[in-house]
Amino acid sequence: MGRINTYILKQLLKMFGFFALVLVLIYWINRAVSLFDRLIADGQSALVFLEFTSLTLPWMIFAIAPIAGFAAVIYVVHRLATDRELVILHSAGLAASQIARPVWLFAIVLAALTLVLSTILVPISQAQLHQRQMEVAENLTARLLTEGKFLTPSDTVTFYLRNITAEGELDGVFLNDASNPGKNITYSAAKAFLVRSEDGPRLVLIDGVVQNLDLASEKLAVTRFNDFVINIGQLVSPGSTATKGSTHFTSLQLIAQLMTVSDMSQSARFDMLYTLHQRLAGPLLSIFLVMIGFVVMVTAGYSRFGLWRPILMAVMCLILVKFVEGLCLDYSRQRQDALWVLYLPALFGAVLSCGIIFKSDKFWISHKAPGI
Repeated sequence: MGRINTYILKQLLKMFGFFALVLVLIYWINRAVSLFDRLIADGQSALVFLEFTSLTLPWMIFAIAPIAGFAAVIYVVHRLATDRELVILHSAGLAASQIARPVWLFAIVLAALTLVLSTILVPISQAQLHQRQMEVAENLTARLLTEGKFLTPSDTVTFYLRNITAEGELDGVFLNDASNPGKNITYSAAKAFLVRSEDGPRLVLIDGVVQNLDLASEKLAVTRFNDFVINIGQLVSPGSTATKGSTHFTSLQLIAQLMTVSDMSQSARFDMLYTLHQRLAGPLLSIFLVMIGFVVMVTAGYSRFGLWRPILMAVMCLILVKFVEGLCLDYSRQRQDALWVLYLPALFGAVLSCGIIFKSDKFWISHKAPGI
């Protein structure tokens, strides 16, 4: 059995590497096209594009690793069946639970990989990406400091500046924001200041007017102000100047904050706990996604039409488990006392895979497999 287990495990690891590489390349190309267009349009160099895409790789690997493991198991079992190796194993008296030993080991290795990614590598890369996005947003905002020209840093924002004084004051500022599909907001101010903050650059308007046009009702609301603050970085580069969230911290950092920070808000504490439990539930679920693919394939009987039916059934089981996962994620996000629901998809996968093996092996019937 040792040689058989090693043979199957090697095949699983080899095909996992192949499918992971293919899926990462497909996902990376789809994401890189839109990212390249946006960064180049903002005047960034190719090095910035490569840096941004490299920082998203840990998250991509984490997202596709369970699917790559599932595909590897389907392919390896299909090849074992096609080459009649699976028939030999069954003829030797090996039950599905015995053949599953190298698959269990492969699933545990996959879970350990996704656990390291979700708890350490992905948060570190996301934090670094967040920092670089803020720096790019500040660079884009600095380009707005051009006197006497109407600038369009994005498709929905128009900015005009009449003059910059020696003290750094901005005179005669005009800003039109059409990012909201239902509204068109125009800011005008006699003076303004561009200041930095932890959440990105801010534009402080002094002595001005806000004109809010509701496009649906065509009603215009005019409000005068003495001072007004706009998150200009968010307008210029949407989504890049948000405050750091729990996804930007490693699991050890989150645990340290939960234990040391006493004045934390209830919502912030729940967000951290939700992130921690999700990082544990995801790798645990990946074990049983792999096992579901294996047990459905290895317990399928012989058919002269091939193995397309068990492959289709395995894919349907995968979709079902992922659907249950989506429902549980939404439910636990809405209920702060229901974090345990995050582990139900893994439990469902465990019951499904173990139930199929139990039915196939008929443990209630006493039999003894010969040694190999």
